[in-house]
Amino acid sequence: MIRLANERDAEAILNIDNEITLSKATTKFFISSPSELSYDVNEVKEKIKTSLEKNNLFAVYERDGIVVGFLVFKRYTYNRLHHAGSMGMGIQEEYTNQGIGTQLIEYLIDWAKQQENLEKICLGVVSVNERAINVYKRLGFVEEGRQKNQIKYEDGTYSDDIVMAYILK
Repeated sequence: MIRLANERDAEAILNIDNEITLSKATTKFFISSPSELSYDVNEVKEKIKTSLEKNNLFAVYERDGIVVGFLVFKRYTYNRLHHAGSMGMGIQEEYTNQGIGTQLIEYLIDWAKQQENLEKICLGVVSVNERAINVYKRLGFVEEGRQKNQIKYEDGTYSDDIVMAYILK
């Protein structure tokens, strides 16, 4: 089930974010490093509250009453960029490859089509995250650009940051 996040979801969201950023299997999928993780539940609560107040989207995916994934969409605030916004998401590792990410993005697209003057959903995805790239492409996102060697990992290796977008109008 997908629903809007509320402040009671903050701890679960924080745990998912930290789990996937710390995991050896998925840590390279993120721009932030494990040393930059936040452990402040109140910070997440504030992000949820602010998101709702600014008519952005903060949604969670629940399975059996437990939050196992989330999606955030934030509309850009500058007037010249206000027709667009960016998204990010996270899913607990044990729930990946079950269509949850696809459902969350479809929820976002449906929601976005109902928003006044919203024309574009943007995202950045690390080039080593092929699974996510394939999902985005399958759902209609297109690559708009690539920042070569934009992410430098602690071991000295690099990944590109791929800029993708879904055009609503």
